[in-house]
Amino acid sequence: MFYLLKMREIVKRMRHKNIDIFLRQFFIPALVSIFFIFNYNDCYAGDSIKTVIKTLKIKAKRYDKEGDIYNAIDYYSKYLQYKNKDVKSNYRLASLYFLTRNYSLAKQYYDSVLKIKPAKYPLSFYYKGIVCMNLENYDMAIESFNKFKKVYRRKKNKNEFWKLAGIYIESSEWAKNNQEANKKITITHLDESINKKNIEFSPFPIDENNLLYGSYFNDTSHQNVSTRQIFKAEKINGQWKSLGPMEGIINNPGYNTGNAVISEDGLRMYFTRTYKNWKNKLVSQIYLSDKINDEWQEPEKLQFPINDENYTSTQPAIGKNIRTGSDILYFVSDRPGGKGGLDIWYAEYDKKTQKFKEPHNLDKGVNSIGNECCPFVDLSNSTLYFSSTGRNGLGGYDIYKSVGYKAKWTDAMPLPKPINSSYDDYYFSILQNGKEGFFTSNRPGSLSMDNGSCCDDIFYYKFNECTKIKTWGIVSNTTDYDFYDRLNRKYHVGLAYPREDSILADVPVELYLSGDKEGEEILVSQTKTNSEGKYNFDLDLNRQYKILVKSYGFLDKKTSVSTIGINCSDTLKVGKTQINYLPKITVRINIYYEYDKSRLTQQAKKTIDSMLLPLFDLFPNAIVEIGSHTDSIGSNVYNENLSQRRSESVVDYLNNKGIGMDKLVAKGYGASLPIAPNSNPDGSDNPEGRQKNRRTEFKIVGEISSFFKDE
Repeated sequence: MFYLLKMREIVKRMRHKNIDIFLRQFFIPALVSIFFIFNYNDCYAGDSIKTVIKTLKIKAKRYDKEGDIYNAIDYYSKYLQYKNKDVKSNYRLASLYFLTRNYSLAKQYYDSVLKIKPAKYPLSFYYKGIVCMNLENYDMAIESFNKFKKVYRRKKNKNEFWKLAGIYIESSEWAKNNQEANKKITITHLDESINKKNIEFSPFPIDENNLLYGSYFNDTSHQNVSTRQIFKAEKINGQWKSLGPMEGIINNPGYNTGNAVISEDGLRMYFTRTYKNWKNKLVSQIYLSDKINDEWQEPEKLQFPINDENYTSTQPAIGKNIRTGSDILYFVSDRPGGKGGLDIWYAEYDKKTQKFKEPHNLDKGVNSIGNECCPFVDLSNSTLYFSSTGRNGLGGYDIYKSVGYKAKWTDAMPLPKPINSSYDDYYFSILQNGKEGFFTSNRPGSLSMDNGSCCDDIFYYKFNECTKIKTWGIVSNTTDYDFYDRLNRKYHVGLAYPREDSILADVPVELYLSGDKEGEEILVSQTKTNSEGKYNFDLDLNRQYKILVKSYGFLDKKTSVSTIGINCSDTLKVGKTQINYLPKITVRINIYYEYDKSRLTQQAKKTIDSMLLPLFDLFPNAIVEIGSHTDSIGSNVYNENLSQRRSESVVDYLNNKGIGMDKLVAKGYGASLPIAPNSNPDGSDNPEGRQKNRRTEFKIVGEISSFFKDE
């Protein structure tokens, strides 16, 4: 989870001039829970000033090594009152203030380093630039990053400092021109029922009135062990109030636990726990608990490749395959193959194997050479919200949104002020109404143990204007009777002419967002027409869309819809879309096999070529079931196996003819669905009836997408 990497390792990295902006936040929760008030009485009044100075430095380094950062800060501060030219201690103290996000004091000590010996610590320019961005001093930030790029040698750039400095220069210029806050967004700091002086994180709305979040927990029954656990809150009389730690077996005081999210159907909870791996490295791993009979069951750690003992997997978010309904798990990891330090990955759940597939890295529309974290998926419009340090922003972590599906996403766009600030803003979530939700920030106004920006609190936001525009349309039948005549002539299916302009129910309709690249279409929603032939979608403002009314590919109809410049009070009417509606039909074709064989004869192949292949020309996106049947001679099991092999032989032949396997389904029915008697009323054999029953039928059972051929 967000706060869990080993403290001693980061402190060591800081000592060697390798601080990462993400790691300092990863550890803040652990740091603030071990705060001690410094007492200088252990420096005896009778000691010489030289002894006092030496003692202060020894204690500062000892506390630093032990990871007791606040005591280390106190001792370094006191020591530097006597030895303010000690450049190494100045740099170390600046780094500790940077880690605890005390930006003003971090800048003060980085300035001291740069006055004394800038060449020895060139990263001081880099971190001073970041601090100045947090303090909204963008001109000074640009100056610091430019100086850093002049003095820092790129061959040392294993942590991408040089490239990131260039991004932050561009970001600072962008921030200078994007200072105006959206006055139609209200931000509220949740009161002390939820926000304490420690860190609160990962707010996840279960529904409009119930919330999960992470917070500090002191368990007196376990020798005062202090860990992060999952808490619940409820909206009571318009105010969000904490109900305390979540009941049941999800929380475990022996582990830091958090980042809980629940699936759309309410039956699966994903969350993270943290422990030391075989290398004694602190890593986060993702767990799953199923709800059975309204009770959360014993959590199980997700197996490889979601979790990898060598790397962190954390901050789960639940998306959905729009077509199959399968869970898509988005999560944050530092595993190899990413674009930066921490990236967002995704893996789809395979219903057949009941496991998650191999994870994939999200594209550059989302991931950057910086760090990405805290994903949240709005299932209503396939929008991913996340935070990043590697793209244009106001400073620290900013919140962005991107629309997409699995690996295909639009370029991320930052949310406006006052949701984003120059401080760290993350863990954005949104309620089902699309107008309010939560995020976490260390901005001024957060409760803090020692300064105004060390600790994260949960904030509530509300859009005081519309965020969506409704659009609707109607689907009806065409009067192109030639289409029906062709089917009747070719396949003798006896289709009757439809009533002119009759409305059509249960027609699939898909919504595609026009992507950033020319011709790019990104699926964002799918529905079906109702009993009145109507469909509707909610559209984002200032976007270009296409609505696809589906009719097996060749007969699909596509309509462009734009919300650019549309007033919130408007409802977009697409109007009527007419299609050649295909009723549910079954085409019976006589394909004969040798007795007790499944191999296709030459005559059978000719029949398939002349009768079945043209069906795929008429309906190029249709999914066709090839169903084979037998007569009643033989056992049920034998007949089912024989008919399945016969159907598979047809599928293999069609696939060799260029028909994709995604369009073909083989099904063996055996003797279960006769269309004629296998025997006469007197019990004698009926050869003519059995011959009719030995048949192969074809029926359209679905359709693949016009887009997303790579799925």
